[in-house]
Amino acid sequence: MAFLPSVFYMRKIRIISLLMSANAYSADTAKRLDEIGLINPYAFQFLTVRMIKSNVISVTGEGKCYLCQ
Repeated sequence: MAFLPSVFYMRKIRIISLLMSANAYSADTAKRLDEIGLINPYAFQFLTVRMIKSNVISVTGEGKCYLCQ
């Protein structure tokens, strides 16, 4: 039986990949999730909150996201 990654893991990888492609590595270059082309950016909000708490991404006061280094 083949291993299939969960939808949540795939979503996390997709967010990271899109932020990397957008060069969103600081508050100055941060992007909203809809700006980077994420389909249905407000789905799985608990996952986004978990990524913030885990210091994978950070969010500016304007709601823009960037990758933590």
